[in-house]
Amino acid sequence: MSWLDKLQKPKPPRKQVLYFAQDELNSQYFAVVRLTWFHDGKVCGISEMALHNYDVNVIEQLTAVVGEALSEGADVSTLCIAPAEELGLEAT
Repeated sequence: MSWLDKLQKPKPPRKQVLYFAQDELNSQYFAVVRLTWFHDGKVCGISEMALHNYDVNVIEQLTAVVGEALSEGADVSTLCIAPAEELGLEAT
């Protein structure tokens, strides 16, 4: 093994995090979602969004945002008024 092989050795994959908590929010909010984006294993951006409970498809919006962010490698933290089971998540 040459020194070039050591430089090209892949890093172990970063373990993604999906955090979910059920709690009360202000009356107009259904969920608050924080996405943490990474590049080369380091944080490169953080974004937050609030989903309103008066939106007709709020559960579909939440699951789409979470699913897409996870598929693109982001960590996801969610605070929601609905229980995890109602959103199709299993408690661990």
